Amino acid sequence: MQLVWRKPPKAEDRARVVAWSCHCRSTVYELRCLGGQSYIRRTEYDSDGGETIYETHRWPYNKAAEVWATLLESQTV
Repeated sequence: MQLVWRKPPKAEDRARVVAWSCHCRSTVYELRCLGGQSYIRRTEYDSDGGETIYETHRWPYNKAAEVWATLLESQTV
């Protein structure tokens, strides 16, 4: 599976974070829900304290949860 990561279309701070990966790494993943759709957000932290955010396509929750599980198992998508 190959995910397409894109810059977020706009700030959506109303999304509910359902699950997340460990914040001990420089890349953190979050499974988010917003308006009946779900997606995965990837935040990359750099050594200067900055961050870059990317998001996947929106899916129904069941599909997003499936992709989320695959991502956590492999960490290669």
